[in-house]
Amino acid sequence: MRWLAVLLALAGCRPDPAMTVPRSAHGVAIGTVTLQWSNVHAVLGEHVLIVDSGARGDFHELTTGLRTLGVRLADVKCAVITHGHADHAGTARAMQLAGITIIAGAADLDRTTRGFHGPHHPTGIFSWLLKFFLPEHYTPFTADVQVTAEMGRYDLRPVCGIDGEVIAMPGHTAGSLVVVVGGGKVALVGDLFRGGQLAGMIHKHEPMVHFYQDDRRQAHAQIRALLARGVETFVLGHGGPASRADVERVFGDGEK
Repeated sequence: MRWLAVLLALAGCRPDPAMTVPRSAHGVAIGTVTLQWSNVHAVLGEHVLIVDSGARGDFHELTTGLRTLGVRLADVKCAVITHGHADHAGTARAMQLAGITIIAGAADLDRTTRGFHGPHHPTGIFSWLLKFFLPEHYTPFTADVQVTAEMGRYDLRPVCGIDGEVIAMPGHTAGSLVVVVGGGKVALVGDLFRGGQLAGMIHKHEPMVHFYQDDRRQAHAQIRALLARGVETFVLGHGGPASRADVERVFGDGEK
């Protein structure tokens, strides 16, 4: 199991916060804070939108990383939690207590109100081993805005002051959400797929099947739906970002 320990150590090697999508690309600027288990993104504009929140215990490191990007919590109006897994929803309650409006998928309510990662559905042999090391619990919260499948989309402008929308895209979990900004050209997709190998430390822009999917076929159909919408850049919860050409090459030909 020594190789697994090395992998987990690599997962803890975090680069400095960086601009994942410069404003010159599609007119939207996105900065990323890479935490031990996942990425948290800041969509920068007149107001700031945070996408995901890291794991329990990440709040201090997250806020420090955001300050490096020039973002204070007071600048943030809303945060979208793409799904109720512990590595993405871990500090949502702390953000909520700081006055940030939390947006999450209604179909993940059973996870977020219990603060529990929920069942794993591995997509490969390594995934079966990795699940024993992943965080599972976090502080429960009830989202201020719950996006339902029936609602389909949620306009971010009225409440959050961001030109973009949240789209219900179940697959990774039943309540998974995707944030689309940049005139529809940039999608922050959570864990519909991942980027790279060794926790995104190698070839991080290479699209790969995610370690876990509640419904793998549905998740990959959502990727193809985003391609059909004209998305050019995919911003990921792990690794990334990924280009349209690479996503089409990996996921564009049907079920994986």
